[in-house]
Amino acid sequence: MSAQHGAGSAALVIAAREGDTQAQDALVNAYLPLVYNIVGRALNGSVDVDDVVQETMLRALHGLDGLRTPERFRSWLVAIAMNQVRTHWQDRQNAPGAVDEAQDLADPGADFVDLTVMQLQLSGQRQETARATRWLEPDDRGLLSLWWLECAGELTRTEVAAALDLSTQHTAVRVQRMKAQLEAARVVVRALDARPQCEELRVVLAAWDGLPSALWRKRIARHARECVRCSGLWSGLMPAEGLLAGLALVGVSSALLASVRSATGGMAAAGSATPLGASAGPVPGQGRAASRTESLRRRRMRRRAVSAAVVAACVAGGGFWYFGTDSGDGAGGTTAERAEATPVVDLSAPSPEKSSPSASASPSPSVSKTKKARPSKSPSPTPKKTTPAPRRSTPPAPTPAGTPQSQPAPSGTVAQVVALVNKERASAGCGPLTEDPQLEKAAQNHSDDMAARGFFDHTNPDGADPGQRITATGYRWSTEGENIAQGQQTAASVMDSWMHSPGHRANILNCSFKNIGVGVHKGAGGPWWTQDFGTRM
Repeated sequence: MSAQHGAGSAALVIAAREGDTQAQDALVNAYLPLVYNIVGRALNGSVDVDDVVQETMLRALHGLDGLRTPERFRSWLVAIAMNQVRTHWQDRQNAPGAVDEAQDLADPGADFVDLTVMQLQLSGQRQETARATRWLEPDDRGLLSLWWLECAGELTRTEVAAALDLSTQHTAVRVQRMKAQLEAARVVVRALDARPQCEELRVVLAAWDGLPSALWRKRIARHARECVRCSGLWSGLMPAEGLLAGLALVGVSSALLASVRSATGGMAAAGSATPLGASAGPVPGQGRAASRTESLRRRRMRRRAVSAAVVAACVAGGGFWYFGTDSGDGAGGTTAERAEATPVVDLSAPSPEKSSPSASASPSPSVSKTKKARPSKSPSPTPKKTTPAPRRSTPPAPTPAGTPQSQPAPSGTVAQVVALVNKERASAGCGPLTEDPQLEKAAQNHSDDMAARGFFDHTNPDGADPGQRITATGYRWSTEGENIAQGQQTAASVMDSWMHSPGHRANILNCSFKNIGVGVHKGAGGPWWTQDFGTRM
């Protein structure tokens, strides 16, 4: 999406404003996924998501005359999307019969969380985070929809603040509050998924109706803090920003794209010019209330058709964006250059990361597993297998004979990486990291294993994640994290790649880490780089 921003989109905006239908279609193609992800996540479960998305695009296209700075089209569009979301919330609260129709507002076929998990093939803590969004209040979900895209590299903090009509400082405060609620919601997801479930929690849940809500989020989270058995659920939460960094957008189905194109094309042909403040849809009132039931039925049928189309596309290997493949914006490095950072317990699927060119194809970082968090990795710019690697219940097998053997990098290479890490930490006010032989062993083994078995992930084909691999060396940690990369030829280039990725950078500048181990495997298709961070118990 970022590739469409700036001068290129400004030219499209100017052409579209002058009535060029091809330019209008190009704007829809370029920005519909962004709007869909904002609205879909903010209104998760609502049957009105497609309508709000369509209304947003209509208002934007027919309000182009009022946009004085074409280069700011994206920021302006995001603000319109959030205004439409707020208008939808207000209409729902004020609509006649809103209480009676509450049961109709959520529709399993329109669940954006399920679409996110399915399309992006989320697993581990990324999936946990997506599911936790169901437990947020509407205001926090709206903010999350923007912040998620900021973490993924689709929006800037300035654009998020403008969409909220807040200062960047106030936005930062709001984001911190929302992240606290999201963290509690992630613990709730863990508590409900735990098997066997805590007996004391069963008592707490006796009166629960099974629907996510702020009230029950607070009750379950409070139990998890006070319960001896459940208190451990707060451990190992990777920072959400690391998990979301570099994630692709949820793809727009062909059905929704065709619907929006038809609507925008029809209005353009009719020559209508709806002001931004006016309604382009039915006028609120009794007529709207009278047709609500039929409208809900039509929307539900359409959303189910859209969901079916998305499922079919994913099964067939299609879709506009894929988690673990190129994001479609043209950004990223060569096939050979990839970087990933692992969070505490995720380390599963890769996702494309949109950062500066130097961070070629870097995956989203994996957060430190402290009993506190590690970012997950973002995918490489080139297509990767989307099918998860097989997991075996047996411990990781030794490298088979005949596979590439470790070719230790010159001692200077590892020393250079450590020196560069400590230089960056010093600039950020963090203490230097001390090289640890056990972390070095874990890192080198992982680099060797990626080269030998042809995978690029924090979790190996046997299902062992960084925490398990580090523990296997005898290192008893209270916090751990991992960065990986592939293809960068020098210590300076791999560090440049990591430092241009929010999640990897967060690991490097995590002041709670005390030790580091670096592993490098050189060979055709490499080098493969691994940084393991930790703090002993």
